[in-house]
Amino acid sequence: MVNEKWLIIGQDARLKSLAKKLSNENRTVYYKNETVWNEDLNRTAIDFEPNMVVLPIHPLPIHVPIVLGLKNSKIFAGKLNEEWQEILKGQEIHFYLQDESFIWKNAALTAEAFLSFFYNTKQAIYGKKYIITGFGRVAKMLAHAIKSIGGEVCIAVRSHIQLNEAKAFQYEAVYLDQVASIEGDIFINTIPAKWFDENFNSTIKMPIYDLASSPGCLQDDVIRVNYELLPALPGKYFPQDAAHVLYESIIGQIKGRE
Repeated sequence: MVNEKWLIIGQDARLKSLAKKLSNENRTVYYKNETVWNEDLNRTAIDFEPNMVVLPIHPLPIHVPIVLGLKNSKIFAGKLNEEWQEILKGQEIHFYLQDESFIWKNAALTAEAFLSFFYNTKQAIYGKKYIITGFGRVAKMLAHAIKSIGGEVCIAVRSHIQLNEAKAFQYEAVYLDQVASIEGDIFINTIPAKWFDENFNSTIKMPIYDLASSPGCLQDDVIRVNYELLPALPGKYFPQDAAHVLYESIIGQIKGRE
């Protein structure tokens, strides 16, 4: 068997755990804790000559004139922007964020990680009302977890389809533009867009926890004290479990192409 050479890049703790999980007698695995693609990564890729590269969920900013050393690599990534798509044009790319199994399992870990975070604030879930914006996978898993512990849930969404879906699950549901009229204790955003403007800011006073990807839901001109952005929770709270989910997705995609 040809020795596989894996280069795994990213600051998320799940990626470090993934490197350990991938390591075996047939694989040489090199982990780099980097948040940008820089000259050091260029040198590493040129010298190491990886045939498998795992990139973090969000595209790495590029701080070099040209990215080197990846031409003969299979790429595993969450998302790629236009710059990265051009760099990797013609190469074999696997997107783990397009793997339904990974997405749902990661959503479940995100929901459980939020509960862990919330308990660390010395607050109970039971008896409080939670307003959750969006009704995608993370929101579904989180709403289910909160309701099962005794929390009350209101779902606020932009689409007519999601509104009726939330109602079908027996949640209170409103359109997003009506959310400021709902009284609650905790506000949780899962919508990956800057929708929270000054009008919302002046009327919504409860603490906001943002589970969407950076930069979160606040518009650029909004200044808020009781707001916390909480991206990549699975890697922070359950790095080994999150790494296992990612490992299953990557190995599954390889086997699916063979």
